[in-house]
Amino acid sequence: MTISWSVKLQPYCKALRKKNVPGDTLKISCIIPTKNRCHMILEAIESVMRQQFFGVEIIVVDDGSTDATLAEVNDLFPDIITIKRHGLGPGRARNAGVAAATGDILMFLDSDDLWLDNHVQKLVNVLNRGFQVAYGVAQTRHEAGGTDFLIPENGAGPEGDCFHALLRWCFLVPSAMALQRKTFRQIGGFASLSCGEDWVFFLRLAAQFPFGFAGPEPISLRRLHPGSLCFLSDKRKLLAMISQMLTVLESEPRATRAHCNHFKMLHDWTAHNMAQWSSVQDWYLAMLQEKII
Repeated sequence: MTISWSVKLQPYCKALRKKNVPGDTLKISCIIPTKNRCHMILEAIESVMRQQFFGVEIIVVDDGSTDATLAEVNDLFPDIITIKRHGLGPGRARNAGVAAATGDILMFLDSDDLWLDNHVQKLVNVLNRGFQVAYGVAQTRHEAGGTDFLIPENGAGPEGDCFHALLRWCFLVPSAMALQRKTFRQIGGFASLSCGEDWVFFLRLAAQFPFGFAGPEPISLRRLHPGSLCFLSDKRKLLAMISQMLTVLESEPRATRAHCNHFKMLHDWTAHNMAQWSSVQDWYLAMLQEKII
């Protein structure tokens, strides 16, 4: 963290803390897991504090950082909740944040992502339509590949029963979703995985609850960079993720033998071809090309 960042952010952060919205009774908690993202997490927090719903409770879970992440957060944002953990992984770090949260509505933000304007309002609008789970579009900036793409693809997301759509591909990200706290508790939170914990989480949610979609305009900015978990520094994570998905399906009443066989085939195909991919997006595009999904 350089001095220039502190000079830039500190006056703005103080101004945000003074803002309030009278009569705002909807309590929302934002959980931000992070590890060694000192140069990114301050921007992530700032994007939450810019939202129309000021007073969103922010919980930062530092999952074993060795840089100045936690010190910088505490210095510039002394009013938010910070938790120190030691290498839980992204799923369990989010669970720890939820345990410390007091909001009835849970939202998430990875520390290398940003919420865009009206993120909170658009997701709350969906929840107000009667859904217990809401999601929107994430615009991904591929910093290594030099291209942008949307998740879900082309900004076209399904609504309602999304279980079968999620068996095809994970078309949403934690930084662009919201859910009722009671719903999170009902499915037991995120699994303890190093990769793909979000896909498993969404699939278990979709097995029980319909999803509401916030529309085609992006509500989050996702940054795909060399330090991102979606860059495959260890490509064996893909195989571990597929195996975990298969474990979930084998105990899920809505899953069929055909679904399980598909993931067994996907595991073998991925094991044979994964040397050529550098990111999860590469894997996805290869599956599209081969008409596997």
